[in-house]
Amino acid sequence: MSTQNHWKHTWPCAQIFSEFLCANREKIEGKTVLEIGAGATGVCGLTAAKLGAKRVLMTDHPKLDVALQTLQRNIEANGVADRCHVAGLDWESRESVSSVISSSLSSDLSVIIASDVFFDPSTFRPLVDTFAQLLINFEHAVIYFAYQQRDDSWTLAPYLSKYPFLRVELTRRIETDNETIDIFTMTKESLGLYAGIEGGATGSKLVIIDASTNRQYTSSTQGTNFFLTDYTVVCQRIATWIQEVFTAEGLEIRDLRALGLGLSGAEDEEFNRKFVEEFRRNHGKSITANFYLTSDSVMTLLANFPAEENGIVLIAGTGSSCRMKRRDGVVKGAGGWGHQVGDGGSAFWIAREAIQMLFDAEDGFITDFNTDVIKELLFKHYSITDKTRILDFLYSNFEKHKIADFTVSLATRVDDVSISEVFRRAGDILGRHVRTVAKHLSEEDRKVLHIVQIGGVFLSWPALQNGFVNALSGSGTHKIIMYEPCDSPAVGAAVLAAKEQNGIYLEQKVKKNVLREIDL
Repeated sequence: MSTQNHWKHTWPCAQIFSEFLCANREKIEGKTVLEIGAGATGVCGLTAAKLGAKRVLMTDHPKLDVALQTLQRNIEANGVADRCHVAGLDWESRESVSSVISSSLSSDLSVIIASDVFFDPSTFRPLVDTFAQLLINFEHAVIYFAYQQRDDSWTLAPYLSKYPFLRVELTRRIETDNETIDIFTMTKESLGLYAGIEGGATGSKLVIIDASTNRQYTSSTQGTNFFLTDYTVVCQRIATWIQEVFTAEGLEIRDLRALGLGLSGAEDEEFNRKFVEEFRRNHGKSITANFYLTSDSVMTLLANFPAEENGIVLIAGTGSSCRMKRRDGVVKGAGGWGHQVGDGGSAFWIAREAIQMLFDAEDGFITDFNTDVIKELLFKHYSITDKTRILDFLYSNFEKHKIADFTVSLATRVDDVSISEVFRRAGDILGRHVRTVAKHLSEEDRKVLHIVQIGGVFLSWPALQNGFVNALSGSGTHKIIMYEPCDSPAVGAAVLAAKEQNGIYLEQKVKKNVLREIDL
């Protein structure tokens, strides 16, 4: 664009557009105005200044030195240097637009004008990108742009489809003896808000995404596993939480279009149906009646493997579970059934296994492990002086996370033989989770497994590794690649809600950081 010479001329479109501005003075007077593609003359921007605009920023490509210098002289010659300023702006550079937004534009920008900028089709896409970027940052601004008809096939539709929140209307068509000038208005309309919740046993995360700008609002609260807490209580807790966050962030609850829920324990269809009915009956009108419920592990799959690809999510936090999504969309799972019949390899399982090893050793059931270090850590962690006091925590005053927390203390002493063995066993169980779901892959796809790991237990990976790798030996898997999650399940839940409710595809991170690659 910087090599072209359009800027040297005053085109008929600029005169007609300026007359339009004069006929609609109220749209300009007292407003802060940005002109895109001012050229050397800046006729439209100067007109805005003469009409009483509070401030006018006139821009064109930063490499057009002569044009920008001439533009500055025209400003001075017209006696509006007190309220007109010049800046370089490259439509094809998001960085250039961002720089102008941050350094040259004030928050009260309300009018953007552009005359005959849609001249060269090669610039249509970056121009629309620029308009979208400006309206995202100044959501109440209005863009007026003029176009001189030259080509019957002229259209912005392919480029506007990228931004469903942009609304373009033909405001005026002006016929002269030689030209037809169309004047359009472009504004940003809200696509609404979409919320997603990742509900774990001990903690939950809420993400609210503005579909128009992709801005995110986040909050955290207590666990929302409805097998540990009555589902009616969880429904009320979620509804209250959402309302509190909307109020705190200054958001309108009526703008919430849909809610996606990825909750720990949401594995049974019948139980999920009851939850959905309860929520809709009591909170459908005050929150939203449009929501989608699945387990936290399945939602994690959708967040981290959104494309047609094979992927495994292995969770080992307070609890544990493993879910795999095949490239055909089929989901298979292993574990995830809670601490009574599942949670193998989790923090709860590790803590309980160590405590049982201590009791078994002191009862004489096992003789091959010295459990003195486990006992020392147990007494210190729970501030007790007798091992039987731990029974209060395991039974009468049971709270799952309080038992799981003991694993943090155990992880500080994986050099101890007994504790090392507990972590090795945990690794073995987690490896068997992966081996179990991988059976549902073809022989070829099973050779390399892509695994997203989630949960604090993996901070002790060196202590888990031997058991994990041995569990996969002979399974037909030749290599495993383990990743950090690229996006939270809460984001995945919001993305699913937007897609299912209105066919809107929200942006989400897709790049996963590789933590380790292991050849088996």
